[in-house]
Amino acid sequence: MPDIITLVITSAISLLAVWVAYLALLRSSQPQILIYYQPNPNIPSLIDLVIENVGGGTAFNVKLSEPLPIDAFGIEESSGEPKFSPQAGFPSISAKQQYIFVGGQYAGLKSKLGNGRKITVTYDYRSPIGCTVKAQDSFFINIEHLRLMPSRISANQAIIDALKGNNKTTIRDISKELKEINESLKKIAKYNHDLDS
Repeated sequence: MPDIITLVITSAISLLAVWVAYLALLRSSQPQILIYYQPNPNIPSLIDLVIENVGGGTAFNVKLSEPLPIDAFGIEESSGEPKFSPQAGFPSISAKQQYIFVGGQYAGLKSKLGNGRKITVTYDYRSPIGCTVKAQDSFFINIEHLRLMPSRISANQAIIDALKGNNKTTIRDISKELKEINESLKKIAKYNHDLDS
């Protein structure tokens, strides 16, 4: 009798270990699609639409329930007709891959999104045992949180502008100071040379 109890307990522990391992493998192979608008890191007042897979597996046949506005420009209201994210969706989005579209500016996007939209994304992925699984996630897309976003230039853009010389910058000031120091050193060297002669 004790042998049967030991066998049952050992079998249960083994099955539990296999189940936990399968769940860990399943979790690491599942894609996780995110869709959101974010401030453009390089250009003030622009907002990007980001569609990305932050999960561990590849998503296939990715489709949005409705297209999202991109290229919707306008500071006070939308100027012109915006374009929309691909209606056909995406053939696949690999793990950690992202698509970034220029969404536009706040007022242009706000006029098209209103108070937000519920978007459903559907996709397929392969389970650890090779079966195709259909998945669906829902998002509420809104840009209200970007209403008061700062409109300053990124560090990268400031360096580019400084190197191009488009505006007065610290780098230009440093360059001017270095030229003045160089001229002063030349005068001192000439004065010392004249004294030695």
